Amino acid sequence: MKNDKIQNLKEIEYYTNYNFVGAILLKLKKKYPDNEKIKECVHAMTEVGFFANEMIANQRHLDSIISEYRGDKLRAIERARRAEEELQKYKEKFAIK
Repeated sequence: MKNDKIQNLKEIEYYTNYNFVGAILLKLKKKYPDNEKIKECVHAMTEVGFFANEMIANQRHLDSIISEYRGDKLRAIERARRAEEELQKYKEKFAIK
């Protein structure tokens, strides 16, 4: 849970910085529409944004899968414990060693 909060804060920081730099680049592009370097920077910034968003989405998906597997594992352990308890009851009932 604590890690989720830290991750959310990191994402907010990323989006804030991305929007800050993006707004400046767009202002520069508007002021100098024919400047090739600014166009390249806007394109590069867009690529970085797409990449980062995909990485964030992949991480969330991975976290969800891990959580699901962890829950499945805990349920399986609980079922095994109940089965062992039942087996022990039958062993005692029928005096099986």
